Amino acid sequence: MATSQRAVDPVLAALSRHLDVKPRNAVARRHEAMLRELAFQGERGNEHLSYIRSRNWSDQRLSALFSLNSVYQEVLGPLDASSRAGQAGLGTQHPIVHGSMRFDAAHSARVKSAVEDFFNMVSALGFRRDWMTKNTCGDLLFYIARHERESGPDGDMGDRR
Repeated sequence: MATSQRAVDPVLAALSRHLDVKPRNAVARRHEAMLRELAFQGERGNEHLSYIRSRNWSDQRLSALFSLNSVYQEVLGPLDASSRAGQAGLGTQHPIVHGSMRFDAAHSARVKSAVEDFFNMVSALGFRRDWMTKNTCGDLLFYIARHERESGPDGDMGDRR
């Protein structure tokens, strides 16, 4: 899938369907870059990739993870950061207006709810929350392999935080 994928990943399509053009394109570019890096790591014989493939991680499963990671990195992560109140109450008690956006307590509550829903979905799909903060395919391969090694031969996923 990583080397021949031209069709849009169905997970990526579902997650980005309602995004504006600019963030949708940014998410798609990031996802494509991760797929290219996956193909490169496969050609190099990356030990972490070999290991996780031996643990039944398919390219399709990795692509789904890359889709989720890309949406978090390009859309939800920055929104989540914008919803954190500053020490002086900026963005909550003291709203900030930037262009058409208003950063206030209501914005913060909506974003926190969306992020929590997203992380619930990530966990329900068998992925770890902290994988959403990894920057590259190589980083993800390392952390997935580490998790798989720690989970033991029975595949017990344990705590997904």
